Amino acid sequence: MHELQVPLILTLLALGLIALGVWIIRAAKRSRRSMAPLAGLLLMLGAFFPPDPPPPPASERVVPDQDDAPKDPKSRID
Repeated sequence: MHELQVPLILTLLALGLIALGVWIIRAAKRSRRSMAPLAGLLLMLGAFFPPDPPPPPASERVVPDQDDAPKDPKSRID
């Protein structure tokens, strides 16, 4: 029975989210200011799911090879 519960719950959850999305889109089309409900939804999503930070610059991503580093610091020519 446990084998069937997980896919059943996930399927019902997916159907519920799809139905909620359809309802939100229809409500947005019916309202006089059609962007207000969508803007509020995006605002709430933005509060809970912040964007990823930008990647570091290319100069910081370069990793020097360990083979290029001198083995003995005294043998290094300055």
